[in-house]
Amino acid sequence: MAYTRRDFLKMGALFVSIGATAPAFITRTVEAASSSVPRILVVVQLSGGNDGLNTVVPYTDPKYRELRPTIALPQDEVLPLDDRLAFHGAMTRLYERYARGEVAVIEGVGYPNPNRSHFRSMEIWHTAIPEKIERSGWIGRYLDANCCGTAPVTGVEVSNAAINIGSTLPLSFWTTHVLVPAIGTVSAFQFQTDGEYPDDRQNQLSAIREIYARASSPREYDEFVRTVGRGALETSERIQQLARTYTPQAAYPNDQFAQNLKLIAQLMQADLGTRIYYVALGGFDTHSRQARTHAALLKTFSDGIDAFLTDLEAQGKADEVLILSFSEFGRRVRQNGSDGTDHGTAAPMFAIGHKVRGGIHGAAPDLANLVDGDLKYEIDFRSVYSTVLESWLQAKPEQVLGRRYDPVPFLAR
Repeated sequence: MAYTRRDFLKMGALFVSIGATAPAFITRTVEAASSSVPRILVVVQLSGGNDGLNTVVPYTDPKYRELRPTIALPQDEVLPLDDRLAFHGAMTRLYERYARGEVAVIEGVGYPNPNRSHFRSMEIWHTAIPEKIERSGWIGRYLDANCCGTAPVTGVEVSNAAINIGSTLPLSFWTTHVLVPAIGTVSAFQFQTDGEYPDDRQNQLSAIREIYARASSPREYDEFVRTVGRGALETSERIQQLARTYTPQAAYPNDQFAQNLKLIAQLMQADLGTRIYYVALGGFDTHSRQARTHAALLKTFSDGIDAFLTDLEAQGKADEVLILSFSEFGRRVRQNGSDGTDHGTAAPMFAIGHKVRGGIHGAAPDLANLVDGDLKYEIDFRSVYSTVLESWLQAKPEQVLGRRYDPVPFLAR
């Protein structure tokens, strides 16, 4: 089957659209920047605005039931952490890990002048710059500062130092100099040959490799496409090979969130040099009939995280991983008229893993001291980011956040 230069460029662009992977020099740069013990961050985005008060429940506060007469959780349906706070009863797996000191609850996280728009508030969490519209993400700026190589042609690099699990790259990864792959599924992350000629796939791949090797052009974009294509071809074939041999060491639930976490475990086994993975769980915008939906979501979150860590423990990789969850905002303290909750402000974050300092960090929500009916935030989310950057990724927070924020002691030394 003959290929033209136009075919080559079209197929190279296809790799860009499905997510690009790293040339080898990027991996070397990442490895050089890494500590002897790999440290991997898995960011979990709970999309829609998670109801923090029904996640980490102030179950002994009478105001909790007063303000939520139909959706407050009964005391016999929560999992007590201490005499004030409890996990939602659906979070049994995470509760077991909390008891083993593997879960840090960071209470009252938010930012000044909170925004209740999903889009704008998520943008603020992604960029870590609440004061203005910013087009680079905090992870992207971390990659710029810590994982860039030599940018040989265009000043733009393609890196697998970070990987998004999903088809759409979140703003957190946007940056000027580094492109991050977005992998929806292993089967989709491969060079798409002509399906009408399945027996000719190897010939088609050989032809593409030859074109990559021979092609030369003074135009920067052409060279950029070739660089992306070569790296993508190598990495996708490596991942396809791994997919055929990988056997999970845990029983993952059959939902998309858990399957995405399984894909991260799979990619970790491939040892691509990736330091940051990103995955989302949506559906937390619970304006009506919240109880059943929220319970199901928290069970999905809890069971998925537990299966993921169980798998990594069996692989001997659990000590390498820190899981950090966030949502764009919490919910209003008082329930609405539809047995749900509307957009609010502060909420808890979770840091999960063998290397966290388990327990509750920050004060329990003060339901008697609200601002316009919302919780006051007690910990700036940039303090959490700053702690992760400095104490886990071993980076300078000033390069990413503009300055260093007061650390939150949720990581063990």
